[in-house]
This record gives sequence, C-alpha cells and structure tokens, in this order.
Amino acid sequence: MGQRPNALTPDRSPQHRLGYVIRELREARGLSMRELAGKTFVSHSKVQRWESGDRPPKDRGETERIDQALGAGGFLIELWQEIGQGASEAGHVSDLAAHVSDTSLGLARPLVQAATSDGEGIFVPARLDDGTVVLVALDRRAMLRAGAGIGAAAVAGFPVSAAAAVGSAEDPFGFARSATGNWSGLRLSRPGPDFGVDWQALIPGGRSMLGSQLSLQLHPARIEGGRVIVSLPDQRRVEEFLTRPHRGLLVGAASTDGVSRFFVLDGRAARNRLTRNGGVYEVSAPAAYELDDLTYGILWAVSNYDDALQADDRPLSETRSDLKAYERLSASAVSREAAPGLNSVAHMWLGSDFCARHILRALPELPELPSFWTREQRGEEASAWMIFDHKYPYLRETTKALGGTSTRAFCVPEEVVRSSPRHERILLFLAVALMESLGIHAQFTADPAYESVEGFVVAPDKEAVIANWIRGDGMWHVDVTARSSVVREFTIAARDVDADSITAAPTAAGRLRTLAQYLDLPWSWLIERCGQLARYGSSGLIQSRSRLVSAAGIDAACAYVGSLPADH
Repeated sequence: MGQRPNALTPDRSPQHRLGYVIRELREARGLSMRELAGKTFVSHSKVQRWESGDRPPKDRGETERIDQALGAGGFLIELWQEIGQGASEAGHVSDLAAHVSDTSLGLARPLVQAATSDGEGIFVPARLDDGTVVLVALDRRAMLRAGAGIGAAAVAGFPVSAAAAVGSAEDPFGFARSATGNWSGLRLSRPGPDFGVDWQALIPGGRSMLGSQLSLQLHPARIEGGRVIVSLPDQRRVEEFLTRPHRGLLVGAASTDGVSRFFVLDGRAARNRLTRNGGVYEVSAPAAYELDDLTYGILWAVSNYDDALQADDRPLSETRSDLKAYERLSASAVSREAAPGLNSVAHMWLGSDFCARHILRALPELPELPSFWTREQRGEEASAWMIFDHKYPYLRETTKALGGTSTRAFCVPEEVVRSSPRHERILLFLAVALMESLGIHAQFTADPAYESVEGFVVAPDKEAVIANWIRGDGMWHVDVTARSSVVREFTIAARDVDADSITAAPTAAGRLRTLAQYLDLPWSWLIERCGQLARYGSSGLIQSRSRLVSAAGIDAACAYVGSLPADH
C-alpha cells in the first residue's frame, strides 16, 4: 500500500504520535487541513507540520485550541506534554499487545471511538496466540498513546470481517490488515477450503450501488524500475485461478524501505502476461497499478456498476425497448415501477441513457447557447460519466453540437465533501476533469439551497430542457418548456453560480486545481498518479464484462489530468 502524503509511524516518537492522532481526529471529524487551520487561527502549512511530525504545536495554548477544535477532551494536551518525556503507559499497553496476534497500528476507528467516548475504558475483542478470543479492557488514553489498533472494526462498532480476526500467519503480507484499515466497508474473508482463492473481497455498495465480490490471489513481488514482477511458484494453482470465469485479481506484495505496497492486476489481463523464469511463472504489471485511493476508487466503481448491469443485461435491454415509446413525448416522468425486477443500478443506467438522448434531441432547437446544470455530488453518481457506455460519447456529441465551449454547474455542499471518502472525491474530480478536457467549464456552488434544483439545460430567459435522473422520485423526469417561472428559476440558478463559482479561474487547470483544494485532494499527487495510470490504461487493473460499461472515460480523464502542470 502506498503511503498517503505525510504518512507517519506513530510509535516513532511522541511528536509523531501526536501528529498522527491530530490527523486521524481531523479526518474523522470531516475537516480539511484548511478548516482546522481556520478553527485554530494558524496557517494551512502549520497544520501540515503538526500532522507530519516535523514541528509540534509551539505551546500549551496552541495545543488547547487544537484539542478543543477536534473535541479530544484534553487528550491532545496530554500527548503534547509527553513530547521529550516518553510515555510509560505506552510501554505498558505495548507489552500487552505483544501477546495479542491481532495488534496493528491502524488507529483511525479505534482512535475516534476512544477519544470521543464518555468513559475511561473500552473493551476490545482480541485473539490470543492459541486462538482464544478474549475481551481486553484498555484505558482509552493509554490505548491512544500506544497507537494500539487491536480489533479496529470491533472497537468502532462495525461488523468484524474475517480479515480482522486473522493473525500474521494467515496474512503474511499484511494485505488484509492494510486494505480493511484504509477503506471503510471493505470486507475480506479467507475461504476454506480455498480452491486457489486467498481472499474473497466483498466490495461495499453505495446509495444505489449494490456491492460486488472479487476473488483475490496474493503473491510476493519485486519492483524493477517502473514494473512489478509477481512471482507465481504454484503453476497449477495460478492457472486454475486465472482460467475460471469469475472476476479475479492477482495481488503482488512488495516492500520498499519497510513499507508494504500492493499491486493489482485483473485476472484476464494476467493470463496474457505469464512468462517463465527458470521453473517459476512470473507476471509483470506496471507500478501504476499500485493499490491506493485512485485505483481502489476505480475498482470500487467499475466492479459495482459492471456486476449490476451484467446481472440484469437481458431484462434491461428488453425494458429499454419497451420504454422507447416515451421518446415521442416532449415530457415524461417514469417511475421505477415501469421497470419491475431491475436492480437500482439498471434503473440508473436507463434514466441516464434516456435523459442523454432527450437532451441531444432538444439541443438543436434551443434559441441560444445554453448553460447546463447537473446534480452529481459524490463519486458514486459522478463516476457514471466515465463508466456508463453512453456518457462519454454524449459529452462529445453535446460539445460538437454547440460548436464550442459551454458551462456545467454543480452543487456540492461542504457537508457532502466532509462525508465522502477520499476515493469518491477522486472520482468526482476525474469526472469534472473529463468535462474540462472537452472544453466544458465546470462551475461549483457549495450553497445547499441549490441541492433540490433538477438537472437542466437552459437558454437564459427563453427556454429550458429538464432532464433529471439523479435523486429523483422515479427513473427520470424530462421536459422541454418555455414556462416563464421555470425558465426564470433555472436562469437565476445558472447566473448565480456563474457569478460566484467557488472554482472560478480563467483556465481549466486553474479550475481543477481549485476543485482539488475544495475536495481536499493533493494536486501534485493527482497529476502524478493519473499520468502513471494513463500510460497503461485502466483495463489491466480491472476489465469490464458488461457491454454497457466502458473504460474510455476513465482513461481519457486520467490522461488529461496527467498532462496538467503540477506547478500551475
């Protein structure tokens, strides 16, 4: 797993432990670095230095402001006081943890539960070396000082997956511990007997996504330049795994300077890359396929959409034909009951496809260059622009029909940003980058008053096209209207966001950089990682199987972001 920026080892020193705890509490509270800086009356760079461990808070007063802003109840002050003194309680807890095989330094969820608990003690389920499961009583402050993340999911009150209950012997590469600690909702289990599968991964769903399942096989790997060489010593086991028609991923585990890193390769792609080195099979993968928030986000979105659409492939096709009669109408509002038996992702696809065709039919008749308004707020919704097979072609066709640049407005309130995990924020960013690559100027408002506005295309003060399939009561609502009240509402909304867009800048790079800041995403890292992935494409990472899913939008967005200046 590649470390996120300013990664820390909390047991390195008291000030690194303090920085680690500040960061984990900040992220758990849904605050960006800039927001914490504002609450504590310091600069953004100073917060970065706190969290990196480079420079702790200068005095008790500054520490008290941080403690109050993060609701730590005095705990951060105690950690600050320990800098330069050492912590006897930390050693005590570490001694206890040494006898528990399920100990890690994954603090995030246990930290938040412990730091915000009203009580002084918490009970943590743990497995001893002999397999016995016990409840360990820990002092909440001592636990946080030690950085002991025993049974993280259980501490946080989440269901404990099999991955959280295995020791180092069953997870020799530390993959399960790393993956489940980094991505909430991901569940891993070891099948028994395994039949060639090391881990079954249950990928979480979303508001409409249903979840997905992946079979994983893990192997040791080494890094040579920009490539990762995965060693496959058991030829028969690998061949059986790769020839099955399931969705399987090969995972290579490598270590760099003591840090575990994991690289993912789609099973079907791996079949074509097998080579023999002496008596051992090997497979080569680009280092760009390292598992991090970018690649996990792509795996999450593609597997969810692909599996759901493939599951309903035939009935979805039949339903689409049955609903074609609505195309003869200028206005329609179709409920999900018109497509009984289809899953929620299939309903999304039908609504999106119908709205796209509705707009393309109405666009040539609008009296002047229109403004667009879209309702996507999160990565789950926005990733459809890159994954649904009709969305990227639709963007290209609308750009061609308009003969130049256009604007597209989004309403993404701060609360939505705070509640979205990083991989979803990255997907939203990439979807907007795809639009900017086609000359579509993205505009953003954080005002929640605009959340209820439907998706529309408006020729200001003259005519409007309504096309909404996101967070609506049915599969879609479409209309073409010159009704003054409706046109006025849409015109005002579009002008308001145009005048006060929080991402306003004269260039696409400027707008995207400002958006990255708003979404609390590291700009240089985005450019570097997207550029790396664009050189190889996403299909080697995960291949779609549904004919309604395409990787073209993902690859185009990554290529565009990778071409932007990092020092803009």
